[in-house]
Amino acid sequence: MGINMDRLPFPAKIIRGSGALSQLGDVCRTQGNRAFILGGKTALAKTEEKIHGALAQAGIEVTASEWYGGEVTRENIHHLAEQAVKNKADFILAVGGGKALDTGKATAAECHLPIITVPTIAATCAAVTPLAVLYNDKGEFAGNLFLEDCPAATVIDTTVLLDAPVTWLEAGMGDTLAKMYELRAAASRMMPTSLTISAVINGEICYDIIRRFGSEARKSVQNQITSSQFDSTVDAIILFAGLSSIFGGDKLRNAAAHAIYNGFTKIPATHEVAHGLIVGYGNLCLLALEGRSDEEITGEIRLAGSCGIPTKLSQIASMSEAELHTAAEASAKAAAMGCMPFAVTADMVIDAIRRVDRLADRL
Repeated sequence: MGINMDRLPFPAKIIRGSGALSQLGDVCRTQGNRAFILGGKTALAKTEEKIHGALAQAGIEVTASEWYGGEVTRENIHHLAEQAVKNKADFILAVGGGKALDTGKATAAECHLPIITVPTIAATCAAVTPLAVLYNDKGEFAGNLFLEDCPAATVIDTTVLLDAPVTWLEAGMGDTLAKMYELRAAASRMMPTSLTISAVINGEICYDIIRRFGSEARKSVQNQITSSQFDSTVDAIILFAGLSSIFGGDKLRNAAAHAIYNGFTKIPATHEVAHGLIVGYGNLCLLALEGRSDEEITGEIRLAGSCGIPTKLSQIASMSEAELHTAAEASAKAAAMGCMPFAVTADMVIDAIRRVDRLADRL
C-alpha cells in the first residue's frame, strides 16, 4: 500500500524515558485485558520481570509469551498469528529489536489486532513505522510488507536501551543517517509535495542530530552513563527517522543504501552484521554513486567512523570477487535501487564500493 494524503498512518502514543516500562500496564489497558507477547529471546529475558509486573498491576493477563522465530518470515508470522487467535488475545505486545518488532507488526495485521511495541535496542525506527521487512528462511531479503496502521503505542525505556551492546546504537545511527542520504536522492526525481518536503527535512533533522550527538551518545553506552546526547540520539533513531519513513512512503523510504544492504544479504557472511551497520556503509557508497567529491565523501567517512559505522567492506565481511559480484548484482536489481534518480548497474555498485574503500584507506 502506498501512503497518500487520503490515509496517513501515525503512531498513536509514544512513552519515552528512563523507567518507561513502569507505565506499560496503563498503556496496554487501553487495548484490552489479554496480551499475547512475542519477542527476541534476549529481549524477553531482560525485560520479562518488569513487563509481567507492569501488566499484572494493571490487571492484564498474559495469554502466552513466544519467541518470534529468529527471522521475519511469512511462516513465522502466520504461526504466531494462529497462536494469538488461539489464545484469544486482545492485543499483541512485541518486544525486542527490529526483526522482532516487524514480526509483531505483521502478526498483529494478520490477525487484525492492535499492537504495542517495546524496543530493547536503538537500532532502527521499526518500533513506530507501518512497515515490516520480510526475509526468507536463509536470512535473505524478501521484500517489504506495507501495513495499514502504525503501532497503537510504543514504550521506549531508555534505561533498557542504554544497557544494550553499543553495536546496536551504532547500527541505529547508520540506519538513521540514511534518511538524509536516501531521501535527498530519491526526492530529486519527484515533484515536491508537502509530504516529500516533510520527509526530506525530517531526514536532515535525523542527520543533524546524529552529527551533533552521535559520538557522545556512543560514549554514554560504552560508559553506561545516561546523557541528553544519548536521549536525543534515541529520538532520532526511533522517532524522527520513523516520521521520515512515514512521510516518505514506499516511493521515498529507501534508495541505494538499503539496496546495497538488501544485496549483501545474498552473502551468508553478512548475516551476523546488524542491518544498520551495512546501511551506514551503503550511505557512503550512495555518495560515490552520485559522483560526489572526494572531499565530501571523506567528510562523511569521518562522521561514520566517529559513530562506529563501517567505512570499508572488510569491516563487514571478507568477500571473494564472485561474492562481491553476486552482492552487487542483487543490489542493482533491488527495488530500493529504483528510487535513485538514475539507473544503477552492478559495475557501478562495485566501483562505488572500491572508491569508498580507497578513500577510507587514506585516513
